[in-house]
Amino acid sequence: MIKSEAIANIINDDSFVEAMKELKQMHLDMICNSDVDEDKVREIAYLRITTINEIIAHLESIAANEKITKSKWKI
Repeated sequence: MIKSEAIANIINDDSFVEAMKELKQMHLDMICNSDVDEDKVREIAYLRITTINEIIAHLESIAANEKITKSKWKI
């Protein structure tokens, strides 16, 4: 079972956040520094950035699940 509290700790960790920013920036630099004929390099870098964003969004949704569950009305 995935513990949303543990996931929340990970995505709020400064080192994790900084590592993800550096990873995205590395791939953005690959796009910016690519030659005109290196379309595959840009495509791969773009796909990696998209993957990073999707993973972070998924982790954030897991972490938010606990907040949603706690804030449900109890009737």
